[in-house]
Amino acid sequence: MIQRILKCVGIAILSLIVIVPSFGLIYRKYLQYRVARERAIRSPHGIDSLEAVEIGGIRQWIEVRGQNVDNPILLFIHGGPGIAFIPLAGSFDGPWEQHFTVVQWDQRGAGKTYASNDKELQRRTMNVPRMEQDALEVVNYLRSQFHRKKIFVVGPSWGSVLGLWLAHEHPDLLYAYVGTGQVVNMEQNAETMYKEDLEQAESQHNEEAIKELESIAPYPPAIADLGKTLIASKWAGRFLGPPQGRTGFTDVRRILTDVISAPEYSLADDAGFIKGQKFSGEILLPQIMKLDLSKMGTEYRVPIFFFEGRRDPYCLAGLVEEFSQTISAPHKEFVWFEHSGHFPFYEEKQKFADELFQRVLPLAAERPGNN
Repeated sequence: MIQRILKCVGIAILSLIVIVPSFGLIYRKYLQYRVARERAIRSPHGIDSLEAVEIGGIRQWIEVRGQNVDNPILLFIHGGPGIAFIPLAGSFDGPWEQHFTVVQWDQRGAGKTYASNDKELQRRTMNVPRMEQDALEVVNYLRSQFHRKKIFVVGPSWGSVLGLWLAHEHPDLLYAYVGTGQVVNMEQNAETMYKEDLEQAESQHNEEAIKELESIAPYPPAIADLGKTLIASKWAGRFLGPPQGRTGFTDVRRILTDVISAPEYSLADDAGFIKGQKFSGEILLPQIMKLDLSKMGTEYRVPIFFFEGRRDPYCLAGLVEEFSQTISAPHKEFVWFEHSGHFPFYEEKQKFADELFQRVLPLAAERPGNN
């Protein structure tokens, strides 16, 4: 009797081991099918492509989507570093695809690109100058592939490092640059953020926050520390960011749902999305913390826009505004997003899209037929 019971229990456990993962995979396939159907490009002049392109000596994945392939190209350079946006972009860039041909690029060390290449090779080659050259190669690939002289670039957060560099060093390739959550001087930003964190913690008598923040002092540390950065950023999000209570762009459940339901991603890519963030952060953070983009110079020869969330807790918008006042450009605008933090393209989707269409898009007087 006991042997029979154990045998039945064993069969039941084995069935669960087989059935539960199988059901999960089937449900994932259903989610991917539903997303693919909802985001399908049905226009006869549209484009929906996903391919690995040789960039900087490795295969890097690029997705191109839009309702009319003749529309101006907009390259969105994702942040992080290491936070791939191919699986996340559907949550905000659908309206953009009506007026732009939108490009999402999983960078070296991120998402599909991380999963598709040798990890040690990526580790050896991952540095800010190499990433800048990667961005330049992507721009030139798009110009060549689609027969364009210029494109638009939007750079959020870490992507704003690469985007502003492109704008300063290669203005002839861009119609305009749009920075959002713009990085300027990382050390100054970290010092100010930490000071404001601690002031808020003390004014609110938040003992947990005070204890954690004091434990990482002095901040920023002389040697970049990912753990300390995460503590400072956690409390900045709570004290300095938009009011709590709404599902934010960084909501873990929402992100994971987007990733596992992304038709472009395999299970290996899903793992790459998660692992690539830690991989990229550990390698690039020490370099990023030393960045001061004001040292590139104050003269820009391409239109510059800053779309900034008033409550950005990570790249303090007041510091970005000060920086914007020091630079010159043939056209320069600073646009506030009053109800946003670090992600106005998600937190105020409609306003962000409207500002792109009304302020930025008109600069693309050039069309393929005029090349």
